[in-house]
Amino acid sequence: MEAKTKIKLKKLSRILLFVSSLLILFFLLKGIGFDKVRDVFVKVGWGGAVILICCGFLENGSDALGLYFSLPKRKNFLYIFSSNCMGALTNYVIPWEVGEIVKIGMIKSVAGSENSIKGVVLWNYIYKLSKGCAIFALVLLSLVFSFVLPDDSYHMDKFWLTAACSMLGFLPYFGMMLLIKSNISVKIVKLLKLLGKKNTDELIEKAERMDRDLKLFKKERPADYRKAFWLQYFARHVSLLTFILCTYFAGFDSYAISVLILIHCAINLGNYLSAFIPMKFGVGEGIGYLIFAFFGFPGEVGGLVTFILRIKAIIAMSLVSSLIIIKPRENDRISAGK
Repeated sequence: MEAKTKIKLKKLSRILLFVSSLLILFFLLKGIGFDKVRDVFVKVGWGGAVILICCGFLENGSDALGLYFSLPKRKNFLYIFSSNCMGALTNYVIPWEVGEIVKIGMIKSVAGSENSIKGVVLWNYIYKLSKGCAIFALVLLSLVFSFVLPDDSYHMDKFWLTAACSMLGFLPYFGMMLLIKSNISVKIVKLLKLLGKKNTDELIEKAERMDRDLKLFKKERPADYRKAFWLQYFARHVSLLTFILCTYFAGFDSYAISVLILIHCAINLGNYLSAFIPMKFGVGEGIGYLIFAFFGFPGEVGGLVTFILRIKAIIAMSLVSSLIIIKPRENDRISAGK
């Protein structure tokens, strides 16, 4: 099959997946009732929407600042912020984390090609650890709230199940850790060499340097490591606050804080499974629907809240991504070859 045909088929498959995800979302919302969707948005109102979008800026900004400190060479935080949001938006549309490649391609103008790859890989590596730690901590926090503010809807069997599943939240981190420790970059380049790719000696040298820097990041740059970790950890707590505010703004204010924290953690754990599904729209809302139903509440509440948060994320990231038109100043640029 010709290369052009393969490219066309790949683009067509991505378009079909995106359209399919929109159809899933459409039928989910149709099942809930478009009148209910309209009523919920009216309840949130402009004031609630502004607050939720501001929370989105804070969450995305904290993640972007974590990326900023993950980069070996860094300049122009605003450009990195907008690049990070652009990559996240791309992941909404194109499956298999293509947004990370987009992110690398944009950040290299202010960090260099090799440094941008290292920074994005390190950011994802720390993200997987910080998210696992945050989910586990929030599950325990829900238990604390259940004692401080007792509520009959908080069930210990749901707590223990969510707590047990939260341990699975560390699996992506351990998987990535094993890849880094096994010198994955060098192995990939050597595989390319076996497949007949020419001029791989320089690539092997760069890959060896990259694997070394990835493994020694925490040891050689402990302050940057801590900043990247705690900024991402903080962002996950902002995500929880946004979830609770959204639930209350939408008129579902009868739910106990302890229960909402536990549901939020369960939805995040459910999203780990959706990582293997090459569609975002509709799937996340479906997970929210199922999690709320699992906890004994109307599934439509989960679907609606998750949908509102989806819209919030798209608006917040789109506004920040639009700043990408502000090109880095000449003294902020780094040669892409470095």
